[in-house]
Amino acid sequence: MTKTKLATAVLVLIFLLSAAYVATHIASDVDTNILSLLPGDRHNPVLSDAMQKASEDASNRVAFAIEGGTFDERHKAAERLSSALLESGLFRSSSDDGKTLWQWLFVHRTQMLCPADREKLRSEQGTVVARDAMVQWYAPMGGGSAALLKTDPLLLTNRLLGCLMPSNIHLLTHPDAEIISGIITAPVYRLDVQDRIATVVAKWTKDTAAQSLTLSRAGAIFHAAYGATHARSEMSVIGSITTFAVLLFYWMMFRSFRAPLIAVSMVVFSLTIGLAAALIIFGSIHAMALVFGAALIGMVVDYTTYYLVTGLADPDRTFAARRAQIVTPLTLGMVTSVGAFAALLFFPVPAFRQIAILGSVGLATAWAATLLLTPLVEGGAMRVGPGARWTKDVAGQFLARHPSKRLSVMVIVASIVVMLLGAWQGHTLDNVKKFQAPSTELVKEEARIRALTGFAPSSTFFLVRGETRDSATAHEEHLLQALHANGDESAVTWAASRFDPSLKQRQSDTILIRNALLIPQLKGMLASLGGGNPASYEPAEVSAKKADTMPPDFVNGLRGRSGNQYWSIVPVSHPIADMPDSPFVVYVEPAERYSELLGGYRRLATWGLVGAVALTGLMLLGYYRRLSALRILLPTMVALIVTPAITALAGLPYSFFSAMGLFLVAGAGVDYAIFQWENPGKAGSWTRVGIILAAAMTCISVGLLGLSSVLPVRSFGSTVALGVFLSLILSPFVRGWSEDAVSGEGQ
Repeated sequence: MTKTKLATAVLVLIFLLSAAYVATHIASDVDTNILSLLPGDRHNPVLSDAMQKASEDASNRVAFAIEGGTFDERHKAAERLSSALLESGLFRSSSDDGKTLWQWLFVHRTQMLCPADREKLRSEQGTVVARDAMVQWYAPMGGGSAALLKTDPLLLTNRLLGCLMPSNIHLLTHPDAEIISGIITAPVYRLDVQDRIATVVAKWTKDTAAQSLTLSRAGAIFHAAYGATHARSEMSVIGSITTFAVLLFYWMMFRSFRAPLIAVSMVVFSLTIGLAAALIIFGSIHAMALVFGAALIGMVVDYTTYYLVTGLADPDRTFAARRAQIVTPLTLGMVTSVGAFAALLFFPVPAFRQIAILGSVGLATAWAATLLLTPLVEGGAMRVGPGARWTKDVAGQFLARHPSKRLSVMVIVASIVVMLLGAWQGHTLDNVKKFQAPSTELVKEEARIRALTGFAPSSTFFLVRGETRDSATAHEEHLLQALHANGDESAVTWAASRFDPSLKQRQSDTILIRNALLIPQLKGMLASLGGGNPASYEPAEVSAKKADTMPPDFVNGLRGRSGNQYWSIVPVSHPIADMPDSPFVVYVEPAERYSELLGGYRRLATWGLVGAVALTGLMLLGYYRRLSALRILLPTMVALIVTPAITALAGLPYSFFSAMGLFLVAGAGVDYAIFQWENPGKAGSWTRVGIILAAAMTCISVGLLGLSSVLPVRSFGSTVALGVFLSLILSPFVRGWSEDAVSGEGQ
């Protein structure tokens, strides 16, 4: 077996294995989290981990509100929905957290006080606490029971539960609505998880359609599903239109459906291997990377196009001769394009790193498939179609000409004017809140649930650090005391230290409870009740179940550790007027932090473009070994400068994602200049047909992303399509200019 046949067999085997891997993983390993498109900040791992933790904790929570109908109808409908969610295996009810919280507070009832009771006991008002307990014992709907009479006659557990819960939360009950709340136990940004929850809700809705009930939903999973639906729709539209364009354009070029079939096959072949590589390396792939993958169809199909077009000029040539004609520019173009994709690996955005692998492996595979597989399946050279002849005689003639000196000056002046106008009219955008418009229906439903429950989640929080878990907890307690002194304590919704205090605070509260409450009040309390266990609060009794209890999950969800640093999150519901002054506390507004990061990476990516162009220039110098080869970079450099200015004049802001799009322009655009350089004059007439068709495919497939509802995708698509188009029409400048106003082929 020759080396060529062996390489072909290996390539086909890799495809078969990749197809099997993608088929078994694509359904469950797609990430739809819009925050995954944001860069991480590993310069501050504590802050980065805390922001991720806060995001995960908030995103996993869901709530449903059922309204309308009668009480019995609402109650039965809620039971059906709750049971269906539990049966899915993806949902844990908040009632489970309530049980855990009760058990935790019960075993620590003599070591914890809420701030109000702490002040009462310090002011020797233990009689108030005892009197409140007596009221509960004798109230018709009080919280006393025979078991509590023996274990907690002062009802300290009830008291803790009542005073530690945020005052604006109605314990998820409402007289005119049934509330279901809980946690999604699987990653909510996985498509299969979203689909399973959506199926449960859809079936419940269908079963209750005859009843006058309405359902409101709240949770990140529903927003993620909304975004995923749009992403799927966009992928479908982009893929369908691109496939139709491939069929139409190729038939017009080659008068055969065999050519588009080969092209589509090569696209599937290449992107399947690229997708498998991304899934294997990263374990999952972002939905936006799949959208970009659909856009890469236009770039991957370029290589097949270049080979097929060589058969139009001389159908009788052998495939080896035709392959030899394009192997140098095709290889050089592939290397520079892969280099541009690989540059995305240096940016801390998982989705863009996935695009880097998908694009790099996909293009490298397309290159190999073009040289090894396409000649085997072509079955003979194609015929010249009407589109090919028109492209050669009209558009090809334009690309074949030497630009005059006057035209060159005009292009330079026009580029400078556009740059200045773009800089004057344009603006940058780093605000992550403007990435994607949320569903208006979901926003209304969440507002309704907030009105019913009183709970409005917030992404803003204090980040508290410490060298140990206990010191971090102590610093959090000092923060809460400072907020209380400033009148801002009501802004705090949850705090782990309220439910799991520091050792020092526990010791202080234990002494205070014993001296100000148990010793002076317990005996009289038991006498009034006519019984009870006088040793119910002795250390031996209290610690009996302590080893079996763990803090509730929501408490653990507020804490973390990064290296040797312990930290906790203290969510706040509204801005704080006076910020506490502490080296251990930082006020964090995630949207602002992400925006700051995006601004920094936007500037870094822009400078990175300069490095990418310089690297490409060094590669060209290394291969051609003459300075004149740097003219190959001229069209792409002008396109890189003018494209953001034109998009700015069109109202599209320059963002981090625009800069990422320019990386692909740097890689794809230089291909056209390389082919122009390698095939000047009449010898390259059919080659120019190939680059025109290739550029058209890229502009169509990527340009369609400009219609996306997601700003990063829209910026990326518009930038790449415009940049590639400019790189194509400016590609004649690789020949330098002539003194004549117009100079035709062959000069």
